[in-house]
Amino acid sequence: MSAKLTRTCSMDGQWFSLNEKGEHCEMISFAKDAIFKTRVETQFLSPGITYTVNLVFKFIFPVDEAINCHLMSLKYKLQGETKSSVSHLAYKTEDGWWRSELYQFTSDDRVVALEILFDGFYGYFTMIQAHGIEFRPLEKVEHKVSEEEEKKLDVQSISDVNWKDKLPNDYEDIMKLSKHNGQWIMKKEAYSIIRKGLLISDGQKWFSLDKNGKKCHMLSARAAGLWVHHEDRLSLPESRFGEAMVLRFWTFSIVCEIQSQLVSSQTIYASYLVYKLPEDQSGFEAPMVVKDGEYMDDYYWYIYLVRPQTPVIRPKADQNTHNPVNRPKIKGLPRQRNDGWMEVQIWEFRTTSTTEKIPMCLILSDKGGKKFSGLVIQGIEFRPI
Repeated sequence: MSAKLTRTCSMDGQWFSLNEKGEHCEMISFAKDAIFKTRVETQFLSPGITYTVNLVFKFIFPVDEAINCHLMSLKYKLQGETKSSVSHLAYKTEDGWWRSELYQFTSDDRVVALEILFDGFYGYFTMIQAHGIEFRPLEKVEHKVSEEEEKKLDVQSISDVNWKDKLPNDYEDIMKLSKHNGQWIMKKEAYSIIRKGLLISDGQKWFSLDKNGKKCHMLSARAAGLWVHHEDRLSLPESRFGEAMVLRFWTFSIVCEIQSQLVSSQTIYASYLVYKLPEDQSGFEAPMVVKDGEYMDDYYWYIYLVRPQTPVIRPKADQNTHNPVNRPKIKGLPRQRNDGWMEVQIWEFRTTSTTEKIPMCLILSDKGGKKFSGLVIQGIEFRPI
């Protein structure tokens, strides 16, 4: 039930275990319950510990797992509630089972009884084998310093003895693409400028270096080839490019070429959509479908513009009624940037020692065909993984 178990035992369809911290975990089997309405009662939870309540299942056929693994759309509610919740996200854990997070709550009593009504998997139910309901201690995620934060912290360490090794050999050519003239700038000053980032290519691209000296860059929405009408361009001072694009349709495409000069060789890169959501985020909760234009329907995956939220059972007075799903390692989940924008990984690619231009053609759409009214896109960013 947890990454490392120290002890397990079973009693009449219930599994009890301790994780490495000594916190209690418990699983209730479906052997004695109907799948669409189940009553679970647990009595072995540690008091004062925040738990996630998870539906545990497996896919019957490997092909179904490959296609539908992150798009389960499980609808459910507690007995007595009038409003249903929808879990759009499922994830596979180290034991080979899949989990869909239903609720979070802090254990205060030794006995917890829940009656959960399931409205189904929207056509996916025949593809899965349900195992049970699991009560699992919430895993706390340590804060990791982002690349943007690292750059701010690194301002005082520009004089690091390794800066010469991190400065690209073609730094003068790159700086000539900006307002700076690389021939008349000292190498140390050039490294400082590039490390923090600078606009190039008539202000439509942003180039920088990460802490290891790997090349990073960002394309404006216009340079990324997003298909939009002229009136969808928005003047926006807080954008690096002074503009962004407002989308009003249920689908859009990214068509561009990644210049070899702006990426490091023999490196795996992740591509991120950098965007802002409108105040009214309703309609953005469901995942988006991303298709590779080269393969179309044969190759696609899912991303989220809004981080999935989990209902909280019996929240305290100072506690929100919903908490973010605590799965930051899953690709396709968005994160807040320190510059006020959001980002979500949409693609990966690997460069070679002789990398030429890399074509990028992606089609993004909402599976339900809803309009992305008010979605603002600044551009596409490329960073080494």
